[in-house]
Amino acid sequence: MSTKYVKVAIVIAIIVVIAFAMPALAKKGGGGGGGGGHTETATNNLSFPVIAADGASPAVVVPAFTVPYTGPYTGLTAEEIAALAANGPWFAQKTTGNKWNAQFEVAAPTAAVGVYGVDWGDNIESVSPAVGRPYRLETALFADRTQSPMTGYTMAMLANPSSPDEVQGTNTTTYPSYYATITSPKPGLRIQNITGIATDTLSWNAATNLWISSAATIPQTTISFAPELNVAGKYIFGASQGGWKPKAMGTYRITFYIPTGLSGSQIMMASATTLGNLVDGAWVPSVPGVVVEEEGEGGVATPILDVPNNLTYVDVQVIGKGGGGGKPQ
Repeated sequence: MSTKYVKVAIVIAIIVVIAFAMPALAKKGGGGGGGGGHTETATNNLSFPVIAADGASPAVVVPAFTVPYTGPYTGLTAEEIAALAANGPWFAQKTTGNKWNAQFEVAAPTAAVGVYGVDWGDNIESVSPAVGRPYRLETALFADRTQSPMTGYTMAMLANPSSPDEVQGTNTTTYPSYYATITSPKPGLRIQNITGIATDTLSWNAATNLWISSAATIPQTTISFAPELNVAGKYIFGASQGGWKPKAMGTYRITFYIPTGLSGSQIMMASATTLGNLVDGAWVPSVPGVVVEEEGEGGVATPILDVPNNLTYVDVQVIGKGGGGGKPQ
């Protein structure tokens, strides 16, 4: 073989080796790591107390804090990094070797689980969805635990705030939480195009879990929506696969419902249930039209509670790709 062909063969061999090595290298990445141990192969840990209903049961783990986070601290200010140093060491989520469990309770099958508060994702109230752009859909249900606090883990932002690569972690300290989220496999989400349909003609059909109208047929969009344990260690309900990507402009009703009836959920709203946000450990009810600066919510759409139907909904305006509709996503 000539020298020229030997060199070509060597180059091809190197490319093949790199190609086979890339998947293994990719598995070691994922959002920045600390101490060489932050990976995406591990899962999020429960940091905020939760009540599991309708047969749900969070995983039980043996606490372990073996891989301290050492950076990078991308997206944080010098003051925030200094505060982390003063209160560390910190242990990141999704890191093999770091495990913890906040307190949780599994509701008895026949017991009603009351909803104290409902929190819609911040962008839903402050940003209009746009055609073809992913729109995040999240809700969280809260139970009042002021009479019997539950133990939570102190959490902090470690890197890449408000991004898909966000990193959060705990310094292993715990605190008494006066609220807990509620999780269940039964609640769901409906997205229906109500453009041109008078809202006073709409009624909720509990058998199909859809809004129907005496004046028109209402198209719906199907998306995947289920309980999830987010990077903050809190159980919420969210849309997977990038959320919702509207295909046309118009008015849409987004409904988060808790099914009722014989095959319904044991989770129930009540006259005292409110919409709001948990801010610094305290529940702050929403005021229509008022922006909650701590959460970045308000000013674009106003969610509504429908206690008799055990649901909450919000009507949003889908805008064109180049339109302006509130705060940027």
